[in-house]
Amino acid sequence: MQEEHVNDNLITIDFRALLKVLWKEKFLIAGITLLFTALGAWYAFTAREEFSSEGKILPELSSGGGSTLGGLANLVGIGGFELGIKNNTDAIRPDLYPDVLQSTPYFLSLLQATVRTRNNDSLRFEDFYHQAIEEGKEPEQKSLSKYPVDISGVIVLNKLTEDRIKDLKDRINGSIDKKSGVITISAKMPDPVVAAEVARFSMDYLTNYVTAYRTEKSKQEVDFLGKKVAAARGEFYEDQAKKARYADQYSAPTIRLKSADVQRERIESEYQMSSALYNELLKKYEEAKIKLQQNTPVFQIMNPPLTPTKKSEPRKAVIVFFFHIFGIFFSLMAAIIRKGNFKLVSES
Repeated sequence: MQEEHVNDNLITIDFRALLKVLWKEKFLIAGITLLFTALGAWYAFTAREEFSSEGKILPELSSGGGSTLGGLANLVGIGGFELGIKNNTDAIRPDLYPDVLQSTPYFLSLLQATVRTRNNDSLRFEDFYHQAIEEGKEPEQKSLSKYPVDISGVIVLNKLTEDRIKDLKDRINGSIDKKSGVITISAKMPDPVVAAEVARFSMDYLTNYVTAYRTEKSKQEVDFLGKKVAAARGEFYEDQAKKARYADQYSAPTIRLKSADVQRERIESEYQMSSALYNELLKKYEEAKIKLQQNTPVFQIMNPPLTPTKKSEPRKAVIVFFFHIFGIFFSLMAAIIRKGNFKLVSES
């Protein structure tokens, strides 16, 4: 009884009746298909052209932590490729590189950067974005307003800038090959020259960011020791001059004063202390500069961004093809359900 109930709910298709219905509705099918194909062609030929450019960076890889140019190899292992941290310096992990290029400070810097278009016009990227991507449309006044606050360490944006950053996050991407460590940065823009320039700006921003991160502590140490060395040098030179003046003043063999001997010992002691302090600080200062060099990562531009000669979007043939296929599918469905045709081709 249960099997008979299940069979009663099955719907079977009469393919002869289906072919007859499709032949009867052939003009409807052809019309709808042609309409969708025409819509696809219109969209494909009127959509804004986009150009993609990408560059590749090869970071320094080092197996040890004490090499002269200890670079980016002091990183965590990625996907089985061991790059372990072997010294005491902190390191920014390579898998965080894409996050650097998705950060708000990066986009704010990009919007203020100067770019050159294919017509050799030089302008701010923010102005280019408004003209080429926003097509010069005036923004709504409410999108320009922002909270009237100024808080240290907090970024306050208006809605227009937020929308621009959201769109740019889809246009600019960074990725890293987990096996080779090669960093790929791509940018998509309506202008091929601007696309290449944005990709190059992103590469420079990333390398500068990582370099600053890796060397900030060492730079502070070098600056601190540099100031201390300058102060110690001044004291050492002063004690050295004081010692020379004393030697000139009491060089006569007839002068034998106890007070002079005490003063001489005091001057000599101060000179020895300032000399030792100066030499020690100078040594540490030179060591700090070597450490700074060791912590400075090295990047090799493996493949600089190229200005593309062919657009990446829209792919006209693909768009027309999918619109055509969707038109066929939609027209067949419309033909089957039109005027009760479904009852003719189905048997329940």
